[in-house]
Amino acid sequence: MNQQSNGQLGCLLGLAQALFQGILRLFGIGGRQIRDTLEHTDKTYREYVDVWVSERLAYWLHETRGDINVDTATRVLLGEADSYPEIARVVRETLVDAKVTFSQREGKQYLEIEAYMSPKQLNGKLPQILRWRAEREITWQEIPNDVRERLIRAREPVTLGYAIPQ
Repeated sequence: MNQQSNGQLGCLLGLAQALFQGILRLFGIGGRQIRDTLEHTDKTYREYVDVWVSERLAYWLHETRGDINVDTATRVLLGEADSYPEIARVVRETLVDAKVTFSQREGKQYLEIEAYMSPKQLNGKLPQILRWRAEREITWQEIPNDVRERLIRAREPVTLGYAIPQ
């Protein structure tokens, strides 16, 4: 009888532990599988932001220098520079500086890209630097986790530098 009582107690403790872990997971606490899912989601949103930024920059590169193909420049900016070394060189020559800013205003979130580009130098004079800017509204979930944390702590826009992937 003592052994049967221990078995029932062990069974009840196992059920209670499973129930408790289930409740914690509902609130986002514990559970490696949930954390892995969140990390995957953050990576997906980061890629979404990177694609939009790269597409905007590629379009502006083409507008600045007509010999730059938008699709190829987008691939270079997304990290495929090794596949297009000549275009990557022209992109690096043309794109002087770029930055990405995440901000909040009036309960909405925004992503802004600002870039400075140099047209092809034709007659030995210093080229005029062109400034390009675009902004779009995004959802809170589209902001990468690390940037979200900085937005919450600083309560001001978060600006990140942009580097062309090697």
